Formats: sequence, C-alpha cells, structure tokens
Amino acid sequence: MKLLSLATNSSASAGYVSILTLPVVAALLLLLLGSATQQHRLQRQWHLQSAADAMALSAATIMAREFNLLAIVNRAIIANQVTRGQLLGLSSWYSNLATAALRLAVVSSVIPYVNVLTRYLATIMQRIEQPLRAIIQAALVMQQVVETVLHTAQWMIRSSFAMLIPKTLTELAQRQQVAEQSWEIFHSPGLIEFPWLWWRVVTPQLGVQDESLLADMVIASRDPFSQSRSYRWLDGGLVRIQKTGGSELQVEQYGRWGWQALDTVAVHINLLFTRQEIPWGYGAAYQTTAINRMTNDAFGRSRRSNPRTTRGAVANQHNYGVALNPQYFNQRELLPTEWPAVIVKFDRVVAKAGLRFSRPPQMPRRDGRIERANLFNPLWEPELQALTTADKLVLERFL
Repeated sequence: MKLLSLATNSSASAGYVSILTLPVVAALLLLLLGSATQQHRLQRQWHLQSAADAMALSAATIMAREFNLLAIVNRAIIANQVTRGQLLGLSSWYSNLATAALRLAVVSSVIPYVNVLTRYLATIMQRIEQPLRAIIQAALVMQQVVETVLHTAQWMIRSSFAMLIPKTLTELAQRQQVAEQSWEIFHSPGLIEFPWLWWRVVTPQLGVQDESLLADMVIASRDPFSQSRSYRWLDGGLVRIQKTGGSELQVEQYGRWGWQALDTVAVHINLLFTRQEIPWGYGAAYQTTAINRMTNDAFGRSRRSNPRTTRGAVANQHNYGVALNPQYFNQRELLPTEWPAVIVKFDRVVAKAGLRFSRPPQMPRRDGRIERANLFNPLWEPELQALTTADKLVLERFL
C-alpha cells in the first residue's frame, strides 16, 4: 500500500509539471512563429529593397547613356564645323599655289628650258583647280547633310530614351518577381512622376542663341592647318618671302554662321629707304558671308604681314554658298545640385539613383583644371544615392 501511494503521488506531480509547461511551450511556439513571420517579412522587405535599388540604378544608367550620347553627338557637330573650315582652307590654299605657279611661269618665261617646266606646271594646276572646287562644293553639301542627320539623331535620342526607362523598369520588376507589387518612379525629390520634368533637363539650342558657346568651342577646336598657315618661305635679309593664311568662323550680327579662308604669298624687298611688297600668290574662299573686313590677327595675320596681297585675295574670293546655322541639345548650367536623379517607390520601400559627372584620373585635362559638368564630354555615370532631407519630407508629406 505504501508503494502504491508513492506511485500515485509521482503521477500527480508529473501531471502538474505538464500542465505548467504547456503555456511555456505555447509561448515558445508563438515566439518561433513570430520570429519566422518577422524573418519572412524582413526577407521580403530586403527583396523589395534590392529590386528597388536595381530599378533605380537601371533608370540612372539609361539617363547617363542618353547624356553621353548627346555629348558624343555634340562633339561630332563641332568636328563637322571644323571640317568646313578645313575644306575652305584647302580651297584657298590651292588657289594660292595656283596663282603662285602662274606668276612663276610669267617671271621665268624669258629663261630657256625653265619656262617650259614652269608653264606646264601652271597649266596643270589651273586645270586641277576647277574639279577640286567641285569636289569641295560636294563635300560641303555632304557636311550639311551629316549635320542634319546628327541633329535628327539627337531628337530621336531625347524622345526614345525617356520612354525606354518605364518599359525597362517594368521588365526588371517581372524578372525579379515583384511585378505584383505596385511601384512608381518620380523625379527627385519625389513630387512629380517621371518623365514630365525630363524634357526640361536638356533643351534644344541654336548656335546663334547660346551666348557664343558653340562658336567659341568650334574656334578652339580648329586644327593647326585651320588656325594658321603662316610661315616664312625664305629669309635672305634684303629679300623675304612670307606665306600667310588661316580659316576663320564668322558669326554675323543676325546670327548667321559662315566660314572664311584666305592664303597669300608675297615677296618683301627691304632696301635702304624703301620697302616693297610684291604679290606672288593668293586665294580666298567663303561660305555664307564674303570677306569684307578683318582684323590684323585674322587669317594668320595676313593683313599685317601681306596687306597688298591680302587685298588681291579679297578681290578674287570664291563663293561656296550658304551654311545653315547649327542646332544641338545642351544645358548651360549643370550644377551638382541640378544633376538629375529619380526615386523608385514600392509600398514601403524607396530607392534613389542619379547621375554624376566625373573625369577619370587617367584622363587629366592638359591645363590641369577641374572640368565642370557639361554635355560635350561623355563622362556621365550612374550611382545609387541616399535620400536627402527634401526627399524624405516630400515622401512623408505627399506619398
């Protein structure tokens, strides 16, 4: 009986312990369930954040590509304009050689045997000049066609890339299996949906209404042949042969663009009491505006070095028609605070990405200066960015 009583007491104690542990087990189960739910929620949040970051960075990448493409086309427009100056310079340079050869044939006509060679050389150069002018005229027309194509390409880039961003983000959302989640893309700071402000970031410009920005860049981009073709052919003390020439971009008062080129060769005789300039060769060509005025430093200082010969060149300049004014896309002020950025927003997740302009250290400028953001060098790249105070205020207040 005593053994039976001890067994009964042990069973009662075990029952009491089981009843007491049920709440603990239930609490542990609830804790595990809550932990699993929280982990799932955090994992889902992390997945949405990763998707939002990828979508925002993809949008910024497309925006950077558009900026870089516009910059490349702008550089091509500048190169196209410089080519015009080279073509006109080639025309005036060859005319200068042709007239110099003709003068040499006249002077050497009294020298036996030599006169045959000089006359033959002058005849050949005179015959080549007209076909060369026709080729240059056709090349100038082709340059105008190329410039029109470049400007049309910029319009197509501007119109297509803005529409490409929403389509790309939709495909990304499907690939990352978050297509069922509603998302939106805004311009930073998140008040206006994309792309309504994107059209104002870069606007069309005319070469006559940009405060001479494009004209100054074209002039600074001239090659050595276009900048100055001036040097001394001979310096014999009393007798000196001076060659001058160059190509100049002329912007008229009403904004019309035109190129001019001029080349001269003159023999200078310095005697004791007098100095004589004997014109020997000259050539001049223009597009849009004839050469009717010039400074002493223009065309490789032709007016200062060979004034008499320069007047002869101006009196016999060749017309290559009219050039259209260049058009391009640009934005003058691209301060860091104005660099474009977008915000991608899911239900409880926000991501921001934008553009930044940076010249790599391995590509330094020749002048050593820090380059400001512009649309003439394709140095734009995307980056994820932190939300600013303005972004947070707008998102909390309106979204």
